[in-house]
Amino acid sequence: MSGILPFILRKIVSRVVVFFVILSVTFVIPRLLPGGAFAYLVENPNVPAELRESLIKEFGLDKPLWDQYVDFLRQFFTTGNLGLSFSRLQPVSKVIMEALPWTIALVTTSVVLAALIGVTLGAIAAYRRGSKFDSSMVSFVMFVRSMPSFWLGLVLLIVFGYYLGWAPLYGAYTYGATYSSTLEFIQDVLAHLWLPIFTLTLLMTTGYFMIMRNNMINVIGEDFIYVAKAKGLPNRVIVFKHALRPASLPVITALALDLGWSISGALLIEIVFSLPGVGKLLYDAVYMTDYPLLLGIVVYTSALTLTLVTLVEIMYAYIDPRVRLK
Repeated sequence: MSGILPFILRKIVSRVVVFFVILSVTFVIPRLLPGGAFAYLVENPNVPAELRESLIKEFGLDKPLWDQYVDFLRQFFTTGNLGLSFSRLQPVSKVIMEALPWTIALVTTSVVLAALIGVTLGAIAAYRRGSKFDSSMVSFVMFVRSMPSFWLGLVLLIVFGYYLGWAPLYGAYTYGATYSSTLEFIQDVLAHLWLPIFTLTLLMTTGYFMIMRNNMINVIGEDFIYVAKAKGLPNRVIVFKHALRPASLPVITALALDLGWSISGALLIEIVFSLPGVGKLLYDAVYMTDYPLLLGIVVYTSALTLTLVTLVEIMYAYIDPRVRLK
């Protein structure tokens, strides 16, 4: 245990430094853009003078850049305040937290399903390398990976939503509907989310399949697998008991990265299916040049990703002590 504590401390310190760099760059760059990123707010004649002055004071735009940065850090680390959204005139944290549950429901479900399906199929394909199942799966995976996510989403939405009528065409729930119970609301949400979840799961499964297949092929060539075969163990035991664990370690890293970056990486899926998640919120922030909201999304996504990656590295250190020496 004592040997791993310095490793954990090094990782935490390095992640904090990286987070500060991301925070600083994201804060400073919009304010250094030619003409000023906030010129449309300060110089916009359509904004009433009183509102414009109050917004300038609220965002601290009348202060030097260094003072704005110090005030931002003070508010963020003491109260969690990320400022006020330009487009929605609400606290950034509140806006993000309202959209976050929809993205978590979409991303977490898709990532977990994709990992389970991809790891299982990848392990079987690797063990049956060269078979019809392996070649068919590889061809299908390459076909799916060649499709842009928005194009695949549109095709599935047209087929299952428009022609077959198996899924609503937009939204995470029926707008304006009244529900007699929580169960009825959940059923409505599931009816809207199953198709975007299926789309994102299909796209992400291809990555887990290829990672698992390639790693499993390397593991199957190890001596301990030949020993297991020599003992006459069933193929199912060899694949899922002896080879699966060492081949799954890179999958854990991919899982952590997907859970972190897919919070904003599901942007195209959320746009195609009109879901009110963080990805759609990021699109709106860029379109409306809402820099406080954009900064808030970057902060949340970066913090989540860095935390998950750090936890994975600590897990690696427990599994393989050699990692602590790197």
